[in-house]
Amino acid sequence: MKRYQAHINVEFVNKSRLLKYLCKYVNKGPDHANIIFERIKRGEDAPINEITKDIDEIKEYLECRYISEQDAMWRLLGYDIHHHWPSVQRLPVYLPLMNIVNFSGDAKLQSIIRDPKNQKTMLTEWFEANKQYPEARELTYCEFPQKWIWDNKNKKWTKRKQGFQIGRLYYVNPKEGERFYLRMLLMIIKGATSYEDIRTYNGTVYKTFKEACQAQGLLNDDNEWYHTFDEAANWATAPQLRNLFATMLLFCNLNDEHMFYERNWRKMVDDIEHRLTMRYYPMIYHPTDTELQDLLSQELEDILSKNGANIKNYNLPHKSNTHNAYSVNRLIQEEMAYDTESLEEEANMSYLKLNQSQKDAFHQIVNSVLHNEPKFFFVSDHGGTGKTFLWNTIVSYLRAQKKIVLTVASSGVASLLLPNGRTTHSRFRIPIDIDELSTCDIKRGSKLAELLIETTLVIWDEALMTNKQCFEALDRSLRDIMSQLNIEAGNRPFGGKVVVLSGDPKQILPVIENGSKS
Repeated sequence: MKRYQAHINVEFVNKSRLLKYLCKYVNKGPDHANIIFERIKRGEDAPINEITKDIDEIKEYLECRYISEQDAMWRLLGYDIHHHWPSVQRLPVYLPLMNIVNFSGDAKLQSIIRDPKNQKTMLTEWFEANKQYPEARELTYCEFPQKWIWDNKNKKWTKRKQGFQIGRLYYVNPKEGERFYLRMLLMIIKGATSYEDIRTYNGTVYKTFKEACQAQGLLNDDNEWYHTFDEAANWATAPQLRNLFATMLLFCNLNDEHMFYERNWRKMVDDIEHRLTMRYYPMIYHPTDTELQDLLSQELEDILSKNGANIKNYNLPHKSNTHNAYSVNRLIQEEMAYDTESLEEEANMSYLKLNQSQKDAFHQIVNSVLHNEPKFFFVSDHGGTGKTFLWNTIVSYLRAQKKIVLTVASSGVASLLLPNGRTTHSRFRIPIDIDELSTCDIKRGSKLAELLIETTLVIWDEALMTNKQCFEALDRSLRDIMSQLNIEAGNRPFGGKVVVLSGDPKQILPVIENGSKS
């Protein structure tokens, strides 16, 4: 390439899809041939662009077009490049009143809801066709396109006069629960006239599609998972067994979750029972089964929520809501477990030592917290002027008022100077490899998310040492977490939390213009 001052393009076929694409591309139009004039070999100078003084490679080539005998024969005989037969009709699967509706951005939601056409789909009209035509009841939902054709304009099935189509139901992930079992039933049931009819078997109407599948013998038994859990119970701890049970709920399609739970719940509460016993020590306390199951349900709900699932989608016992007081968020408990009297005395003594500028900052920040006003502050001054002393005063005062304050710093050394300080990456789980779209590893419903919801003030020391993408990641995460309680919080900086940044620009290394990263 250096010698001949040319580009070399190589296409390497390593997949059948790519080979098909290349064959299709070659036969898409007449072949091309590039003929090079060998001026250099004959001693002639290469064409040079007078403006840039570079070799003009375009002038070295002449684009020609020819039709080979194979190409001519191919097109004369009119062979199709690709052919698809027979046609396939995709059939949607959805639960009642959960079908997809397309509408324009300026449409009114009330008119969309009232429009009866939006409630008509292939599945609902299959029910209607089964009610009206006896011959339609001989076909399953996926067999229906063979004898009937879908009229998309009028939203109804009509009898097919010629040809046929193959029906294919859309894929449904087993994690979707009832929708997955509905799809399973639609593959075998003929002549159903409603969702209730699909859940009916031998005259019995079952509550869920899963129970109907189980009654028809479409599901395997759970013996494999019982053996797996019993084996794990010989060596695993209770938290590990809870995670294993959640994994089975999510990915293993347990046939009867309720029976599995009833047989194995006692193995998953050893640590919970120990915590309750130690809570009342030295009294001898024996927790009831209801109390243990409530706390177990809370633990399982937290695990499932971290994996994007809801415990209500599974056939598990509901909490009695009697013992929620014992399910305490330890992160919140740690932030509230301060001696308020000593903190208040410390705050009063420290306040008297503040200068006027520090007092102004103190009052503005504290008033924003006490009046719940979303604000963003940046405090900057020389090193040794008392920024850390100001933070200690604010933190002592607010914690004495039973307010949760999170103190973080960009470095481990700086965090040691703050009361109960942590590094930002440790507290907010900011990823190490960060980019402009990164978010903190904090899921809704987790303990840390609950702590951030209850937090009233965040103090970030030595902020100028941190990449701006770390602030953006925390901003996105707080907006997401707080928007579940207040939609407007999604449009506020840091989700509406009072955030204070601190740093000294003079301590940052100077910027060298046009310098490399090193």
